[in-house]
Amino acid sequence: MTIVAQTSNLREFQESILAKLKEASHQVDVESTSRLGVSVGGKKFLINLGDVKEVLPVPPLQLVPLTRPWFLGVSNVRGNLYNVTDLAQFMRLPPTAKSVGNRILLLSTETTMQVALLVESLIGLRNIKSMQLIPSSNISDVYGMNAYADEDGNDWVELDVEALVQDPDFVQPI
Repeated sequence: MTIVAQTSNLREFQESILAKLKEASHQVDVESTSRLGVSVGGKKFLINLGDVKEVLPVPPLQLVPLTRPWFLGVSNVRGNLYNVTDLAQFMRLPPTAKSVGNRILLLSTETTMQVALLVESLIGLRNIKSMQLIPSSNISDVYGMNAYADEDGNDWVELDVEALVQDPDFVQPI
């Protein structure tokens, strides 16, 4: 009985995030303060909701030979092929350990299509207005826009998805 309840709660959680993503994609001129919190390589990242088209459990992957280790392959998502990258490995962190909590984020950017990122897990929605901005000199990640600290003392890095997908290494995984 509790397994059904846990599955139902997880499904409701994912559906609420998808609803927020859909809502954010319809708000063109409004700057949202909500971000999707994810865990990558043991670190906490914030991703603008407008940069994420969809969040899914990890689908089957087709390996592509002679590519870099962080390029996991391609996946068919409802008839569309997506290039799947292990974000942790790409950022020179330890590879993402396989887990039922792993998710892929289908990206929605101006410069790229059919790109997905593997993350350790979803943490949930976070409001950057409730966080303290940390001076940019403390951002250790090359793809970080801003760094924040939440009220519990956790550090967060806001991922610059556009800079990530324009990185020449990211574009050419061979």
